[in-house]
Amino acid sequence: MAKVSRIEIYEKLDRIIIPEANVSLVKYKGIRGLEIDKDGNVDIRIEVPKQAEGKTDKIKKDVENAIKTVENVKSVNVTVSVNEKPYGTVEFKNLIPQVKFPILIGSGKGGVGKSTVSTNLAIALSRHGYKVGLLDADFYGPSIPMMFGIKKEPVVNEKEKLIPIEKHGVSVMSLGFLLEDDTPVIWRGPLLMKALNQFLEDVEWGNLDFLLIDLPPGTGDIQISLAQNVKVKGAIAVTTPQDVALLDVKKAISMFEKLNIPVMGVVENMSYFVCHNCGTKHYIFSGNEMDTGDKLGVPVLGRIPIDTSIREGGDRGLPVVVAYPDSDVSRAFMDTAKIIAGKSGL
Repeated sequence: MAKVSRIEIYEKLDRIIIPEANVSLVKYKGIRGLEIDKDGNVDIRIEVPKQAEGKTDKIKKDVENAIKTVENVKSVNVTVSVNEKPYGTVEFKNLIPQVKFPILIGSGKGGVGKSTVSTNLAIALSRHGYKVGLLDADFYGPSIPMMFGIKKEPVVNEKEKLIPIEKHGVSVMSLGFLLEDDTPVIWRGPLLMKALNQFLEDVEWGNLDFLLIDLPPGTGDIQISLAQNVKVKGAIAVTTPQDVALLDVKKAISMFEKLNIPVMGVVENMSYFVCHNCGTKHYIFSGNEMDTGDKLGVPVLGRIPIDTSIREGGDRGLPVVVAYPDSDVSRAFMDTAKIIAGKSGL
């Protein structure tokens, strides 16, 4: 008797979409065993994800009917089992178990002042009495070293781990410490992931209350890898009060939610300008206070005003919370940090 084509069977099964999971049996890698005897009798074992546990009879019938259309098949026996994990479940690790509350800080787009917010919030949390670390995970454009005014390289301890550089009460680590000035980063995904994991498990972070992780713009591999390798307790989105910025921030929030990372809220940067002469608030971007929280569906943790002191502090390596601790801007960062700490429960 002519042989049954295994390839043709796989092609047929690749057209069967698993209900509720929206993925084909082949792409899901749900074929756990396929035996074909010399007479054309097919014995196949199928595994489906948790979402489809109520649809196993339908899947079994679909598989049986599909295989019967393959030439030279005499009979089909289908066994279906259900995986306890839903399709799309991320396998989480925790490379920094000594950190109580890791927080991802993202924006979905560049130019909203995410690194400035991360820097000043880290210092503000430290000034509230917490042990704080800051990881610059924006490997394509590491700017945290400049904002902290750090120009030295980290040292390695006896356990061959990098020791973060301490400044302004914060333990700081960045790829920028290890690069020459103006050196472009042109690594591809796998190499970036390897570097990222090293900055997690090969750094002597110590026992921290908070580790703020400053993400690169977008919703790519670095964000997903961090979610897989750190037991992230929360995420904060940074935006400016513009509809065009909110569109990208919505994508970042959606990514956090899909990865089951609780979104603590949003920080609205460049929220308003206070006239130094009359003390009036001017909402430069939106004309009036924007309903950012309602538009994004998350709480507003803080609104940071526009002030030249923020830009000056970032450029000369002296963040505004340090340089002008009594300013309205610093108080806004301190108040926002207090809200974040309150939400953490620490």
